[in-house]
Formats: sequence, structure tokens, C-alpha cells
Amino acid sequence: MNLKNQWKEKWLNQPGLMLITVVIWAIFIGLCIKAGTFLFTSIYSLYNPIVARDLYEGLNLYGLLNESYTHYLAVVSLMLCIEGLKAYLFFLVIRVFLKINLVHPFSSEVAKIITNISAVAFQIGITIIISGSYYKWLAKRAFDIPPVHQVYFVGGFEYLFMGAIIIAIAQVFKRGMEIQNENELTV
Repeated sequence: MNLKNQWKEKWLNQPGLMLITVVIWAIFIGLCIKAGTFLFTSIYSLYNPIVARDLYEGLNLYGLLNESYTHYLAVVSLMLCIEGLKAYLFFLVIRVFLKINLVHPFSSEVAKIITNISAVAFQIGITIIISGSYYKWLAKRAFDIPPVHQVYFVGGFEYLFMGAIIIAIAQVFKRGMEIQNENELTV
């Protein structure tokens, strides 16, 4: 069956699931645009430091760039890493929704993707915690940075908690796959 027929069949048999997939695609595209814009302005600020006054949504790291090029690169790299990981997390969620079949929902491929989602959630949480601590450390050292750590570096523990919950879901999913395989063998 070709891809067009698979999509048509999925829309007819699982419209709710496909509608959620469309919403997740919209979030994913938004996160990619945000990460891409931030990446572009960050790179451009290395050639034209004035751009660092408004990197993204009013973020002003011009003072930090003038004081320490290394710390500026570190902060911007950590922020880019967080945004990229968030976009990748939603990409993995899209893959789950495209692969899952409600007739036989448990498959090894979906279980593997769910496990990857938990790993990415952990990575986001750890990166946010490290970034927030680093930003606070810079603020204590009297670097010229705006107090944005409450806005940009929050939610690290929530992502860690989400990763733990998704690991539990992945384990339940793997057990469901085993039961589904046993039922297919007994029929």
C-alpha cells in the first residue's frame, strides 16, 4: 500500500489521532522556527554585535558579549541546545502518532520511540538545570546580563519528572507488546 493510501486510511479509521498529529505538527513547526530564528540571530550577532541587543523576543545579551565572548557563546549554545531538544521531542511525538495503529497499538518500533522520548525529556531537563545554574553563576559574578533565568531556564525538574513518567509508560507499552504477541500466538 502506498503512502497516500496509508494516510487516507488512517484519516478515515483514526480521525482523532490524526487531528492530534496535525496539532503536534503545528507545535513542532513553531519550535523549529523559534530555534532557527534564535540560531540565525546568534550567528549574526557574532559578526554584528549590535544584534545581541535583541537576539530573540527582547533577549539582550549585548553586555555579556562585550564582557566575555566565551560566556556569551556558552549561554547562547545552551539556549540553542534547549530549543533544539524541544523541537526534537515533538518530532519524536509526531513519529509515535504516525506509527501507532489503534487496532494493534503495541509495536517494538513505537516502544523504542517512546523510550527515546523519555531520554530526550531527561536531556532537556538536565540542560535547563545546568543552564539556569550557569546563568545564575554569571549574574553573581556581576556580568552584564538581564534577569531572564526565570523565563528561559525554568521547567527543568518538570522535564525530569515527565521523562520518568514516560519511562514508566514505555515499560507498560513493552509489556503490552509482549501480551499482544502472546495473544496472537494463541489464536
